[in-house]
Amino acid sequence: MPIERALFVVGPQNAGKSTQLRAMFLDWQLQNGGEISTAKKIPETYRLSNERRLYLRLTSPHEYGETPDEWLSKIGTKTRDGRWCIANALQPNAENNMPDVVEAVLGFMQRFDPERIRVIFLSPTWTGDTIENYAPGVDSVSPLLAVSIEVAMVDARTRQGNGLFLADFFDFT
Repeated sequence: MPIERALFVVGPQNAGKSTQLRAMFLDWQLQNGGEISTAKKIPETYRLSNERRLYLRLTSPHEYGETPDEWLSKIGTKTRDGRWCIANALQPNAENNMPDVVEAVLGFMQRFDPERIRVIFLSPTWTGDTIENYAPGVDSVSPLLAVSIEVAMVDARTRQGNGLFLADFFDFT
């Protein structure tokens, strides 16, 4: 089992997913001096410990137009050797070859069988939009909870408010 933990940050396009993921750099464990990286392009992999690495994807496969197989294959290629955790942005609804968040996460779970998965919905988003608005009439939470996936909603209206909360998921001490 090369992937031990997976964190998915979910919101519609331009909701602040990558901003929330970048805020994890407030945690010194990610070797950025406790500073949020504002560089346009940042590395994809980080050491969490001698044994574990983090694969970080700021852009959702929906925005890249990837199919589920392309997305999962890319993750598999990047996390081939050793022990891995991943943090990835996802969109809630099916778009551009990708299914909705439930189908995407269940596909990930089936392919990699990690010990833990946590799905974080941005509600409200940085613009104040809530899950009821960007996924109206859709229950994305219950199907995930039904298969023991951890689910939470965070207020994404601030740039750094959730960074340490997200990073704590990868603390094995």
